[in-house]
Amino acid sequence: MLKTKVKICGLRREEEIMLAAQLGVEAIGFVLYPKSKRALSLAQAAQLRRTIPAGLKLVVLMVNPSVKEVQDVIAQLAPDIIQFHGDESGAFCEQFHYPYWRAVRVGAPYLQTTADLQHYIHQYPHAQKFLFDAYSACFGGAGIRFDLSLLDGLHLPVEHIVIAGGIHEGNVDELLNNYDFIDLSSGVEESPGVKSLDKMKSFMQKVNQKSIK
Repeated sequence: MLKTKVKICGLRREEEIMLAAQLGVEAIGFVLYPKSKRALSLAQAAQLRRTIPAGLKLVVLMVNPSVKEVQDVIAQLAPDIIQFHGDESGAFCEQFHYPYWRAVRVGAPYLQTTADLQHYIHQYPHAQKFLFDAYSACFGGAGIRFDLSLLDGLHLPVEHIVIAGGIHEGNVDELLNNYDFIDLSSGVEESPGVKSLDKMKSFMQKVNQKSIK
């Protein structure tokens, strides 16, 4: 049975980070996109970075950054992974020779079919994982689902797939034990940019119970 790992994105407080570690969350995400309600400055992220316990992976989400901005993140945060969530090309993502995830905005005009998705992922040959999220006019998490059947027939190992978009305690059952990694943000929030510690506990309790059945 495949045990599904969890990434919680958009954390902005030390207590959220500590709880994530205690609950067995695999990775947390810092959002370095100024237009997001969950955005951190590089200085804020650097301060929080020091509070992350050993074993908890850090993923830094960036949207259409400059080369210097990426280099600064690598130098000052040393994240485990950079998540490119904008329109970055394969050449851009790979020039840093750094572990990265490529977000795939399913439903975008150029990502309507399984064939579209297959063509897209071929442009990022060294991506550690592909994070499939629903397309919205704004970048970053919009809390909406996409048609999972579009992933059927995709020539991509399950361990390279991360499922995101509109995931919460009420609908996570359909994903558990079928996907290697899931990513959520708004599904455990009390308001945009503020995680609910109770929702985090309840969500991870359900994930962990399902995983041991």
